Order: sequence, then C-alpha cells, then structure tokens
Amino acid sequence: MQNTLNVLLNIKYSLKSLSLSLFLVFSVTSISEEYVPIPLDKLVCYGKGTQQQLSPSGEFLAAMVPVDENVCDIKDETDQEMMATDRVLVVTDLSTMEPKVLSGTTAGTSITSFRWLNDKKLLVSRDSRAGLDSASMYTIDRDGKNTTLLIKAKRFKNKPGFEVPSLYGVFPRFPDKVLISLFNSGSRSRDLYWLDINTKRTELVAREPSVPGELVMNWLVDWEGVPRGFATFMEEGPNKGIETTFYKFTSDGYEKVHSCMHQQACFYPSYFDIDNKTVLGVGQALLPSGKVLNETDTNAIWSYDMDSGEYIEMIYHDPDYDLSSPMHGDYSLDMWFSPDGSELYGFSYQGAKTEKIYFDEYFATVNKSLEAAFPGNEVSVFDWSDDLTRFLFGVQSDKDPGSVYLFDISNGKTPVSRIASYAPWLSEYQLASTEPFTYMSRDGVKLHGYLTLPPTYKEGEKIPFIIHPHGGPNARDYWGYNPEVQFYATRGYGVIQMDYRGSTGYGRKEMMLANHEMGKSMQEDKYDALFWANEQGYVDMNNVCISGASYGGYAAMQAATKSPELFKCIIAYVGVYDLTSSDLRGLQWSELSQPMEYIEKGNPSDPEDYKNLYENSPLFFAENVEDPVLIITGRRDSQVRFQETVDMVNELKKYGKEHKYIIKGDEGHGFRTETARLELFEDYEKFLAEYLN
Repeated sequence: MQNTLNVLLNIKYSLKSLSLSLFLVFSVTSISEEYVPIPLDKLVCYGKGTQQQLSPSGEFLAAMVPVDENVCDIKDETDQEMMATDRVLVVTDLSTMEPKVLSGTTAGTSITSFRWLNDKKLLVSRDSRAGLDSASMYTIDRDGKNTTLLIKAKRFKNKPGFEVPSLYGVFPRFPDKVLISLFNSGSRSRDLYWLDINTKRTELVAREPSVPGELVMNWLVDWEGVPRGFATFMEEGPNKGIETTFYKFTSDGYEKVHSCMHQQACFYPSYFDIDNKTVLGVGQALLPSGKVLNETDTNAIWSYDMDSGEYIEMIYHDPDYDLSSPMHGDYSLDMWFSPDGSELYGFSYQGAKTEKIYFDEYFATVNKSLEAAFPGNEVSVFDWSDDLTRFLFGVQSDKDPGSVYLFDISNGKTPVSRIASYAPWLSEYQLASTEPFTYMSRDGVKLHGYLTLPPTYKEGEKIPFIIHPHGGPNARDYWGYNPEVQFYATRGYGVIQMDYRGSTGYGRKEMMLANHEMGKSMQEDKYDALFWANEQGYVDMNNVCISGASYGGYAAMQAATKSPELFKCIIAYVGVYDLTSSDLRGLQWSELSQPMEYIEKGNPSDPEDYKNLYENSPLFFAENVEDPVLIITGRRDSQVRFQETVDMVNELKKYGKEHKYIIKGDEGHGFRTETARLELFEDYEKFLAEYLN
C-alpha cells in the first residue's frame, strides 16, 4: 500500500507543468569562484529510466514509473537483485490527470515492458524473474482489470528446446490482431503468425525460408503485415560470414534481389513507403550485376521499386555521414511514419549531432518550436497521438542524459509537462560542455571528434588532457552526456574523443582505410586529434594521458608500447593485447564472425598478416613501456578473455614496469554495478592525481 502511495506521489510530482507559451526561459549559471567538482557517486549512479507511450487517441499515457523517488543512492546489488524491477506500470487519464497503477514489484506482479494495442488494452510482459514465462505475452485493460495470458512461451514436452513468441508489429489496419514471430530453438526458425487478441488463435502468415548455407536474419514486412522479402547471412561456403543477400517473395517462392560483401556497396531495404509498394532503404543503388548507380560512398536513402527492380530516386544524401550503417550494426536512422504508414513526416540521422529532415510542415513546426524552447539541447519527438495534438518528446544534452515531456497542443495554458527525468540530481552541478570538431590526419583523411573542456577552463590556458578513443573499433562516438567524459572534465582535464578511421558512420572509404591498420594509421589518427587540439592552444603536451576500454584499451596499451614519449600515463580497461590469437583480439567471437575480422585486421594463419599482427600486439613489446599503467579487467568478461589482461600484467612485471592492476571477479566487459563503477572512478581519480598533475 505504501509503495502504491509513493508511486502516486511520484506521478503527481513528475507531471509538473512548465509555464510556457511554447518557449522556456532558462537562467544562465555562471561558474562559481569556489567551483566544487561533482561528487563521483553522482556520476556513477544509475538513474531510473522510464518507458512511456501514448494511447492511439492520445487520451491516456502509459508509463513505467519508479516506486521510489528518483534519487542517487549507490547500491551493491546481486545479479538477482538487479533482475528485480523497481518500477510499476501506470496509466494516466490525461483529461483528469488521474493515474492508475496496473502492476507491482513482486515476481508474480511485476511488468517490464508494455505496448498499447488500442485505447482500451495493453500488451505486457513479465520481468526476468519469471524465467521462460518472461517471454510470454499478456494483455491487460487500461483500468488494471482482465489480465489475460495471450500466448505462452513453452518448453517442448517430448524433445529438447523451447518455443518463444515475440511481438513483430502492431498494425492499426487490423485492430484485433498482432503480428508475432515464434522462435523454435530446435530448428532455429522464426515463423510469422497473426495472433488474434480476442480469441488467442494464431494464423500462419509465413514460414521462415530455408536457404541452403544461409541464415535468415530478418523479414521485410509491409504496412498490412505481409512479408515481402527477407535477408540472409552466409554461414557456409567461401563467403561465410561476409556476404548478405536480399530476397523478395514471388508467387511461387522467392528470388534473389542482390548480394553484398562485407565493406562493399550495399542497398539495405528497411521500410515500405506510404504507397505500401515502394521500398525505402539505405546504402548505394546496387544492381544485381554488382554495378553501383551514382556512387555516394556514404550511405544515402534510396527509394526502390520491388516489382520492377529499379531505383526510383536518391531521397537524401549527406557527403560526410552515413544515414545509418546497417551492415555494421548501426540502425540510427529514425523514420517518422504515422502508425498506419499512410504518412511520412520526415526522419533523423546522426551527424556531428542529430540531424533532422522534414517532409511535413506541421510536424516540422512542432519540432522546431520545441527545439526553440530548449536551446542547447537535442529534442527528439518519439511518440504522438493519431491526430497529432499530443506528443511525447525527449530532451538531452552533453550535460544531461535526458528528460521526457508531454506536449499537449490543446492545453493553451501549460502545453508542456515534464514526465520523467533520468538523473535529476545532475542539474545541481556545473558540468562540462562538449563540442564537435573536424581535423585532418597526417595522410590527408578528414576525421571527426568531440572536444570537452573543464567547466573552469579559461581561454588561452594549456591544460592536462585525456585522449579517450572509443571501443569497437566498428563504432563511433556521439554528442551527448557521457559520465566518464564528465568525470575527467570536472577534475580539470580536457578530453578528446575522436572517430578514427574504421569508425562507423563515415562511409566505406574511411572504413576500408582501416583494414590491417590496427596499431598503425588507426593509432596515428588518435595522436593527430591530440596535435589538432594542441594547435588550437588547449593542451599542455607534457601532461597527457590516454584512456580507453575494449578496443580503446588496446589503443591505450599500444600507445604505451609504441609512443610512450607522448604520454604521462596509460589507462587500459578490458582491453585486447594479443592480435595473433587464432580468433583475433582475444575475443570470444563465433566462427561465423572471424572472416570479417580477417578482412579488417588480418588472418593470423597468413604469414604476412601474422607479422603485422605480431608487430602491433602490445603484449610482445612491454619492454618499451615508460609510462605508469593502470590496467583493469573483469573475470566474467564474455567478449574479451580476461587472460589477455593477466598475460599483459605478467609482461609488465617481467620487465619491472610501473603499473597498477585491478581485477573484479564478479564483473565483465565493463563494470556494471554502481559500487564497482564508483570504486573504478575512485581508482582513476587517484591514479590521475598522482601521475598527470
């Protein structure tokens, strides 16, 4: 009962109206003469994230709401405790602002996700303490009544394995059913079914195709729930692990549209347009012959006629940035369709910051008005009512991981209300600003990065710096709140994050320039970002440290063994130090992933590649280390064997190199508990205070 009371009080507090006619006035906080850095615990605290969705009419708001007030409270939780939910599902009638709690926090009453099916009913799932039943699907009325099992995840009785349902899509054109996939662990198949939400009956839509030697990855489904095509990944033969193929369904089966090789030109079908015929996708206009129409290097958005096999037009292209990179796991393109697919309002993609392109004037006006109301922040509208009178939008920045707001156009007095804030305590502290920059590598490649200066920085000062390369390396940094970057900056260090060659999001040419360059030009790109910052007058070149995790940990240790003269100290976290192992990078990749790695890094079985990999493996050059090293790993790391770190530490010991070693038995590839993260930042702070200042 007390928990329910707490929830209701939190909702009353969270739905706090902001008085604005659509524009907010923000007070400017100047840096105090007695600046005090934000306490470490405030940076490592996990906020209480929430999920929100408007009902189709926009009359009701469903949200996962924290039971207790969202405050920073460091907890040392077990795995089982971390699995438990501390949020409940609440539906609020926006006409009366009266909330209704629909779930609890015990294993039998908790809910972890939901989705509106219509204005009356929601689809929900239980938390992971329910075991296999957490994959079962339930419905519940918005008033908390009529909780019903819709379809159950089950173990087979007469054979090993299980069958698990998952929601594929909700289609407003068919209000009484949803499209689901059923995964069969024995056959690995994921067949599509219509599931009637009233009768609970399933109707087969399509069997997952069986293509010899190929693994089906995903379906291409139109706005009426009809599968029109699918994509596969080669799992056998000479192109194993490096070839993706797209097929379309025909009256007598399916036929191949085109194939793409790893790092080569590719068109990746993603959506159906509003005519439910034309396909929208990202990449290049690739013909079945392999020829490319209008080579763009960076991925563009194209429209494509599936029936004729012809490309209709290039809808949008950014010469500097990919409009997402699906072939590298980047699905950051966000297309703004109406729920039934009859309208396309625009889309967003990730450049230096989030870029938005509008096709609808009204939708653009709403977005731009909200952006004007929150200057210096990124505003993302992510849900809206069918009549476009109510919107949910997020607001985030380099100093704030984000808050969620409701915009109600019909409410002329207080149109904007804050629903939730992920980490509200951060607003009490002075944090650092992050700005994007571009620079040229020594061999003439245009590269991108982010520069963060301390809150107390004064123009003309040369200050200690942290070079902070991201992991991956097939990843990239984005503009936004980063607790580790804020930790460094609020302690007085400048921070450089660079997207070196091999980072995703900048086109195929830049990606391919990184092939077999791990530890070489990829490494030089990091140093060139430092030299750029020095040319701008920011850097005390006698006080620079490099810190990174995973591939970033490799880069840090490579700097220690090959360019120690540039740095005062090294922080290498869950890194890779031996590139010559048969599966590369010490990573526990599946056999299917290795061919991709061989293209990018080299094949240790090839003598020339082995020589290159050996020469760029820090493990074999520990005698060159001159800088103090802080090296960290987790024994439960499922991506990089912790033995990589053990071996590196033994080499440092062998040559009598100054180092500090941290290993956590109950942590993995990045420490996840708040207590472990706090201890890690405390160790960082002591290490940097000793060696960098």
